[in-house]
Amino acid sequence: MPDRPPEFTDIDLDEEDEEEDSPKPGAPEEEPIEFDIDHDDEDDDGNGDDDEDDDTERDPDGLGAAGADDGPRSSAHAPSARYEDEEEGEGVRDGIQRAAAVLKYIVEQIVDEPSQISIGATEDDRGPVLLLRVAEDDRGKVIGRQGRIVQAIRTVVKAATVGTGEKVSVEIID
Repeated sequence: MPDRPPEFTDIDLDEEDEEEDSPKPGAPEEEPIEFDIDHDDEDDDGNGDDDEDDDTERDPDGLGAAGADDGPRSSAHAPSARYEDEEEGEGVRDGIQRAAAVLKYIVEQIVDEPSQISIGATEDDRGPVLLLRVAEDDRGKVIGRQGRIVQAIRTVVKAATVGTGEKVSVEIID
């Protein structure tokens, strides 16, 4: 087994997978999750408009207080608004966990031996790095012709961490 880079941390994603894959006997079925997508604090009524009281004046253009000018947008539309109040670093850890889960899911679909997938994390001058180890026979499948598959995987993993402010890199190790 090759030596691990310094500060290598194994990420165990199997705990979540086991809980999701095997429902407890006799447990009630989960109801589908409903999302409130109209960016207000009221419950979603399903018709797509803001669910604020009918007494308030609505903005027909949907531009809000900023109007047609390029003024600042509200904090509800800020890309990292959900992490502003959290403890520093907690959003980054969540982002790395999300990126590792996305990476594991994608690679499991590509390789012949998903049980041989190992994902670790470290940090270098570029920021957080996920270290991917797969079976030797599967390495070519993950890399793809001229590295196109691994480049697509890296792009999807970076997209999974957009809200955290960190760009997680992916490296394939022997």
